[in-house]
Amino acid sequence: MIKNIQYFFPGQMHIKTMQDFEYIKIVPDERLSGFVESFLLCANHIDEDKEVIIFPDGRVDIMFSCTDQEPLVAELFNLDKKARRYIFKKQTKLFMVCLTLLGAEYLLGYNGTDFGKDEIRLPAGFWDISKEDLTSLDSFAEKVSEKPLEIFPKKMDERKQQLFELIYSSGGKALSSTLLTARKNSNG
Repeated sequence: MIKNIQYFFPGQMHIKTMQDFEYIKIVPDERLSGFVESFLLCANHIDEDKEVIIFPDGRVDIMFSCTDQEPLVAELFNLDKKARRYIFKKQTKLFMVCLTLLGAEYLLGYNGTDFGKDEIRLPAGFWDISKEDLTSLDSFAEKVSEKPLEIFPKKMDERKQQLFELIYSSGGKALSSTLLTARKNSNG
């Protein structure tokens, strides 16, 4: 049961607070919109671990998590191919950067076949994020937004950008017809 739903900055941020869980989403500004789908905060406010189901969503996620008693952990969640179970630890906050496939490629070198495992532990200090940066989603999103802008190359492959824009704008439906057309054109 949803206890409270509030909307801030229409289309930019929304909060859903359930009795024991909190979910906040911020959409990045347009400089990052082709590469970062959103910034998320998910919090488990209760004193017990909860199992949740994660469904495929066409993103590669970088997740930073911590509790009052445990150190900061940074993990990369690969592109999900099927629903999977996740143990959401008690009194935990998860701060996430949800990358588009184009963002994952340019920021992490991901090409769709990399990262054989579903979850990869990232090195301490990844993107210079510390436990102190995980106090609010606003401050987290602001700090994390700096990193992609530092990493992006000056010139990007426009064909790739257009392909990913087409894939996302069609909900993935344009992928097969686009690839078939490209294959026919390359075969003459």
